[in-house]
Amino acid sequence: MKILIAGGGTGGHIYPLIPIGEELRSRGHEVVLIGRRGSIEEKVVKDYKFKIEYVSASLFDFNIVKLFKFIVFSIRGFFDALRIINKIKPDKILGGGGYVSLPILLAGILYRVPIYLYEQNIIPGKTNLIFSRFARTVFLGFEDVNNKFGKKGVFVGNPVRKEVINQDRKEALSFFNFADKFTLLAFGGSGGAYNLNKIIREAIPELLKEDIQIIFITGNKFFQEFNNLNNHQNLRVYPYLDKMGYAYAVSSIAVTRGGAMTLSELVLNDVYSIVVPFPYARDNHQFYNAKYFEKYGCVTVIEEKNLSKEILVKKIVDFKNYFRIINLECSKHYPKDAEKRIADLLEEDR
Repeated sequence: MKILIAGGGTGGHIYPLIPIGEELRSRGHEVVLIGRRGSIEEKVVKDYKFKIEYVSASLFDFNIVKLFKFIVFSIRGFFDALRIINKIKPDKILGGGGYVSLPILLAGILYRVPIYLYEQNIIPGKTNLIFSRFARTVFLGFEDVNNKFGKKGVFVGNPVRKEVINQDRKEALSFFNFADKFTLLAFGGSGGAYNLNKIIREAIPELLKEDIQIIFITGNKFFQEFNNLNNHQNLRVYPYLDKMGYAYAVSSIAVTRGGAMTLSELVLNDVYSIVVPFPYARDNHQFYNAKYFEKYGCVTVIEEKNLSKEILVKKIVDFKNYFRIINLECSKHYPKDAEKRIADLLEEDR
């Protein structure tokens, strides 16, 4: 079976497609990923040695210049997609949401190639909502509590890369040169988060006094501004970290945004999280992603407008005081084999 997988624009859109592609490839299927040149998806796909085909694509915006760019790139992208389908003649197309998947989904409809969608957030994106009427199945990272997809929606969980779960704790402690004790992981997702970074930086001196080890990932564009903390044996500051599996393995608690993949990775590693959703996320989807896990006791949600240094320090220190006597087992509330479930359903649907 030949399968095109399209998605990208952000790390959150491309990373869950990798384990799906790997699972399908391990079963003998030919997998080709679709992305843009010079993009995060191009880098990630090459790291995992997938075949890649390129389309033009641009984010929709009401700004007149960006709107014109969107129209031009969409037309170009559509013809790119027609060329790709003619060349590969896929049996199925899997769209992972976002604007990068739009051209290939349109071309797939024209050529009557069976279309499947994957939606990682609890509040679906516009691309998946629009194309769901043409899709055979919509694979869902969260239960379809609002019944957006009807019988087409199938809850499978979010696929997580193998290297970010269940890493050896001793190896991870050695990587960071840390002792085996309470550790905080603070990060704002793949791009960082300025306001959250500011509060974390203010809280760090107080947290270090409590003998807490800290991994602070600022995001590349904020690293210079936030890398002015005093050197401390219990503090590690990074612009970006490839070894996120190690970070999860040593962490007792995390402070982060509410991206679907970030939360899925933390939950599957049984790391408790204080989640500060990005307040301007589409349809406030980060808030609702986090609320889904809060009901299982795996996260605490604090809106950015209600967060301060004092509140953050108190929450972390309070958790440290009873951390050793609780057993979270967050991972038991969420599927661990989403990529296998998706591959099974793609194979079964002939």
